[in-house]
Amino acid sequence: AAAAAAAADEAAPAPAGEVEEVAEPEVDADGKPVRVFHEVDIPERPPLSEEELAAVRASIEERERISAAYEAGEAATRAAAAEAEAVEKARAVVASKGAGWKVSPADFERILSAARSSAAGKAEAAEAATAALLDELLAAAGGSLLVRALVPDTKVLRERAIRAGAAAMAAAAAAGKAEATLAALKSVLDAPPSDAAVAERVATGVLSSVSRLAGSLQAASLLRFLGRARALFGGESAAVGMEAALAVSALLRPAICSGVLTEDAEPLSLLRESLAAVKAASSAAEARAAAGGVGAAVGSLGAAAIGAHGVLQALSEALDSKSKEAAHAREAATLSYGALARALRHGFEPYGVPALPKLIKLLADKDKKVADAATVAAEAMIEGLSTLSVKAVVGALYEGMGVVGGGGRVRIECLKLAGMLATQAPGTMGPCLPECIPLVIECLNDSNAKVQTAAEEALPVLCSCVQNAEVASTLRDFIIDALKKPDKTFDCVEEVLMTTFCNPMDGTSLAFMMPIIIRGIKDANYELVKKATVCASNLCALIKDSSDIAPFVPLLLPLLEKNVEHSSPNIREATQTARERLLEGAGDLVDPAKRGTAVGVCVRDSLAAAVPSLPEPVATYLSHTCAALLEERLGGVVRVQNFRHAVPATEQWVSSIVEPYATAEGGALAQVATAAVENFKSQLPEEARAILAKSGDKDFALDMQNIILAFAGRVLLRKADVRFERGHRYGLIGQNGTGKTTLLNRLAAKDINGFPQELRTWYIRHEVLCDDGIDVRTFLKDKSPAKLAGGGDVDDAFVEATLDQVQFPEEYRAAFVNSLSGGWKMRMSVAISIMHEPELLLLDEPTNHLDRESIEWLTKHLLSLTGVTMGIVSHDYDFIDEVCTDVTHYDNGGQL
Repeated sequence: AAAAAAAADEAAPAPAGEVEEVAEPEVDADGKPVRVFHEVDIPERPPLSEEELAAVRASIEERERISAAYEAGEAATRAAAAEAEAVEKARAVVASKGAGWKVSPADFERILSAARSSAAGKAEAAEAATAALLDELLAAAGGSLLVRALVPDTKVLRERAIRAGAAAMAAAAAAGKAEATLAALKSVLDAPPSDAAVAERVATGVLSSVSRLAGSLQAASLLRFLGRARALFGGESAAVGMEAALAVSALLRPAICSGVLTEDAEPLSLLRESLAAVKAASSAAEARAAAGGVGAAVGSLGAAAIGAHGVLQALSEALDSKSKEAAHAREAATLSYGALARALRHGFEPYGVPALPKLIKLLADKDKKVADAATVAAEAMIEGLSTLSVKAVVGALYEGMGVVGGGGRVRIECLKLAGMLATQAPGTMGPCLPECIPLVIECLNDSNAKVQTAAEEALPVLCSCVQNAEVASTLRDFIIDALKKPDKTFDCVEEVLMTTFCNPMDGTSLAFMMPIIIRGIKDANYELVKKATVCASNLCALIKDSSDIAPFVPLLLPLLEKNVEHSSPNIREATQTARERLLEGAGDLVDPAKRGTAVGVCVRDSLAAAVPSLPEPVATYLSHTCAALLEERLGGVVRVQNFRHAVPATEQWVSSIVEPYATAEGGALAQVATAAVENFKSQLPEEARAILAKSGDKDFALDMQNIILAFAGRVLLRKADVRFERGHRYGLIGQNGTGKTTLLNRLAAKDINGFPQELRTWYIRHEVLCDDGIDVRTFLKDKSPAKLAGGGDVDDAFVEATLDQVQFPEEYRAAFVNSLSGGWKMRMSVAISIMHEPELLLLDEPTNHLDRESIEWLTKHLLSLTGVTMGIVSHDYDFIDEVCTDVTHYDNGGQL
């Protein structure tokens, strides 16, 4: 805690604390004495007892639980709202068109009830609805409601019909009706509707539900279904064929595990026959059938079958085939990659990720059917890709974006695939965008109109990866517009300069900003050059890490070096500042891949000792994905809890990938995970390691690191850590204009990345803004939690009790707010804060216009609040010393 130095005795030693106050003769703009705070040695705190440590850890765990529950609750609320909206749309569609589909509104409600089988409080109704739908399926098969509901080309109805079907399959398995149900489903597949599109929708819907019968079927039924499904592999509909392959693998896998079928019988014979069929495929149907068989067989046998049975070698041989008799062998082999990706998902990535560059090259194949197959396979691989593999595949996509000619097909497909990654894994794709956006800009300028359109469609999707709140919201449209239209550069740069930034500028944001800034610096318009240079200077001051700016140094530095001798003195001055900030931000330009490489090597070495028999592609894959996992979990805010949780998360990931290949000895994979986390920790910057060492088991209400604050081209705060321990009271002091109030505003708005949204926060401003003619009671009601949340009237007794707590005189309660003195306005503001029960209380110049008695009352009140964390801005240093447990000085250099 900070304490004031004893003014009476200059020779007396400073009291223990984080700062020492030294009186200076200067005064600030308000005529108040300016005091300078110097750091002094802080005595070590006595170690906590085991009981105290346990209590702190329990509090941290409870706060983490509350935070997780809040996030889960928010997600559930959003999901429920989306579901309700979709259901209402479906009801409207069914009401207007249901008669033609033979699905009445009452039928839809039955489907809806079954689809909600897991909803709390509706289990009994859902169970009854599901049982009725199952009975109807067994009795009428193709005429049943579950099948009729699959007919319309209406997404909201179809999705709920499939959910209801899955619930019915689960009920059939539980009731011993799996055999009869499978027979009913087979009869539906045997008698498809005459309309091809309808037949496809019905078949894919039926096949997607079959997996719920897994583990409840006899060998004879499984073999009959296998025979029927194999006939669908090569059918006219590729979607039906793929769904059939997935259904087979979902049914055979548990049958093999339970011993109903043997691994060396049906699945293995299917694999051998399918690989032979790949090499011999002479038609498109044969190619699809062979690929479906490969996917179904390997999906049943598991990922280890790829190496054990030479699957990739066989596919590679087929890709090299030039046989005229097997004209579709290359198509079949290419489709097989997609079938394997869909059947195994992450399990195929050790082999699929290295194969992606080959598929991208095949997009330009002279044989159109092979190029089409490559599109299908690449989309399948990206669609199921783990977020941890994103960095491993983007290189192939970027190479494809640079391919010129061929009608632009490779560029178009790679832009679409990059958009898929941005949608599925924005947090992982974002750091990869500094390489991507220049290629997208090239595509925007392509002479092929289709390529231009694909690039324009990709830009906003890629922009969704941006996590910086200001770039993602305020500046998004300006940036996209300027990237598409160079004449909008000036408008975009001006908007950037007028934006308040309270989040660091990371590589993802710079990927979109820098091309515009660089274009502005190159422009002939001196005013734009100056503004763009100032903008570059500010962005460099706000970067999160030197690795974020590294890709842009070779592009930006030569331009700044040239403009240091510009004819305009204003541009020369701005350029000099920008150059200094760029070099300062870039630092030593440490290789951004260094940490990941070191962790990867550690994982490889640990796995070699723990699981010597692990195939080399799998070990390589784990080395990359473990590094990506730790970067994702630990590369941002440095928290002890994150490192503690990273070990079991890493162990779980490694176990899931290793399991199909080998069994590690007890604890061996936990050692791999521990070694990886410790290695990552050793690669952290010195500042991050210091934060980690100081954090210990402290319970932080706020823990936001490396934040920034900038407004109107001026950096107010940069690379600052706001870490408030729970229950501590923090005084924030500094000269006027340094941005203290702006920081409180941003904390109150909760719009800084990393701010815990569940933290109850209230802000007492230094002025009370109220319309004339509003009395105190009415004002409190208007500011109550219920009223602000859009609720109804507030109980009068609650308002009176709150005013009693702050000893607000009865005779003033009916007075107009604007007639009150500063002291009573402050008590009223405190009363409002009590109503909100904040965990974080922010106060801006709370003692302004208060007499001594009012200040003493406020001091006593704040000290009485147990467990409330506070952030207080004030020039009243006696008040700060009396109230605050910690004091930080906000200087003019943007430092805390």
